[in-house]
Amino acid sequence: MCRLAIVVLTVLGTPAGASAVPGSADPAFAGALRDWLADDEAAALPALATLAQAENRAAQLLLALIDKTPSLQGPFLALSPRNDRIALLRAPGGLSGQSWLRHATDLPLAAAWSALWAVSAGTGLIERFATLGEARAAREALVVLAARETPALQALDPGQVDPDLLYLLWGFADPDRRAAIAALVPPGDAQRQLMGDTVSAQTLDQWLANASAAAPLNSLCRAVCPGADREPPCRAAAYRALNSHNALLTLGTPAETLVPQDIFLDSPRGRAATMRRILLSRPIRGRRALLSWVQGQSACLGEALGAENRRYHPARPGQSPGN
Repeated sequence: MCRLAIVVLTVLGTPAGASAVPGSADPAFAGALRDWLADDEAAALPALATLAQAENRAAQLLLALIDKTPSLQGPFLALSPRNDRIALLRAPGGLSGQSWLRHATDLPLAAAWSALWAVSAGTGLIERFATLGEARAAREALVVLAARETPALQALDPGQVDPDLLYLLWGFADPDRRAAIAALVPPGDAQRQLMGDTVSAQTLDQWLANASAAAPLNSLCRAVCPGADREPPCRAAAYRALNSHNALLTLGTPAETLVPQDIFLDSPRGRAATMRRILLSRPIRGRRALLSWVQGQSACLGEALGAENRRYHPARPGQSPGN
């Protein structure tokens, strides 16, 4: 897909019921977003920072979400000096800058994210994100609230919860409620292995191949391991290497009202973010073993992950970055 097509689809792809973020139609923002999706942080981030300082709400929102999400931070940003990173991602103020969300309090989506990051966040945020057209953020809200063991989750109606996240409610339920929740989950769903059931490798691969929740891994494997014989082992290895069903369910676009999920996942930055999240599932000392294991399961995925990992290595004198 050409860059212009990505930008056009981004503008036209705002989810039903969502409002366009002010500033998203600015040609300068569209150009910076295009560069960011192409994984050109060196061009995109300074442009976004300039727009944010000029009160472009879309730029402020995007930078704030990149700032809070390590997998969205590429090698240009990661290898920049600390003060440069702060200047690129945050508003001036204090010793380490301030989140741009503090300057976007009039933006409902910014307010929702600020509320989620507060420890007092409640389950109403799940519906709030969904109403704003942010399905991925709504999933993240439920994952975050479950990690905090929010008592109000016990009162949620399983029939009204994202069907891919029922396993989170199951963990808080008594035996009768667990049975009712389990009845809503199809037999071949990967959630069942998080609800006490055994899921075979063949069944898991069928789920990975067809479930919308597995879209980040499918997009990655189509790009780095194309072919009917190479994609299944790539998916299986990527899922095991990710080592977190929660992470899989929350991978993707920073904001669907800026970049629809499918466009983000199929972009160079989207695929790099998926690989970065896999790498971040292990501490630095454990990545050599991880890469070796992946190489043995799917050589093409192992090569792609190895190349992505090297991009974050600072260049030695006489070498280009990543070598």
